[in-house]
Amino acid sequence: MWDIPTITKFLSLSKWTRFGDLYNFAVLTGLRRSEISGLKWESVDLTVGSLSVVAVLHRIKGHGLVEVEPKTTGSRRSLDLASETIDLLHSIRGRQNLERLEYGPVWKDTGYVFTHPDGSPLIPDQITQDFARVIKKYGLPHLTFHGLRHAHATLSLKAGINPKIVSEALGHSKVGITLDLYSHVLPNMQKEAAQVVANLLKGEP
Repeated sequence: MWDIPTITKFLSLSKWTRFGDLYNFAVLTGLRRSEISGLKWESVDLTVGSLSVVAVLHRIKGHGLVEVEPKTTGSRRSLDLASETIDLLHSIRGRQNLERLEYGPVWKDTGYVFTHPDGSPLIPDQITQDFARVIKKYGLPHLTFHGLRHAHATLSLKAGINPKIVSEALGHSKVGITLDLYSHVLPNMQKEAAQVVANLLKGEP
C-alpha cells in the first residue's frame, strides 16, 4: 500500500504518460479497472457533477471485449464528483473531440470516456500492463493497478469520511468489507478523533 507522498509522486510522474488521466481518475474515484473501462459519457453528468456505474468492460477469451452489467446491486451506484474530477473529465472530453476531428470518418464513436485516439475502447489488460511499466520506469514501490482503488479508500478514510460513505462509493456490498480491508487505517483515525474531541472540550479548533 502506498503512502500519500508516494501517491502524489506517482500522479506527478505519470501525468503525461499514455494513461496519466486514467490513473488520476482512478485515485479520485476509486472505480475498478473494469468500471473505468466501461464508463460512457451518457453515464456522466458534468453539470450536476456525478456519474453512474451501470456497466463494466471485460476481455473474454474467444469473445473479445464484452460489456456487461455490474455483478452486484452495490456495484451499480452513483458517485458525486469532486471539482478536480469534473475538470479532469472536461479535459478528457475536449481532447477526445480534437481526436474525433483529427481522425475524421475513421474515428469510432463508441461513447466511452477512456478510449484510444481513434475512439476505440481500451482493453483492460493494456491499462494494467502500462501501469506496471510506469511503476518500473520510475522505481516506485510495487503496486498493482487495483492499488489505486485502495489509495482512494485510504485517502478518504484518513480525511475523516464516514466508512459507510466510503463503502458505498467503492461499491462494497457491506460496510464490514471496507472496515476489514482498511483496518490498518482505523487505529490512527480513532486516535485523531479522540484528540479532536479533547480539543473541542478545551475550546480549541
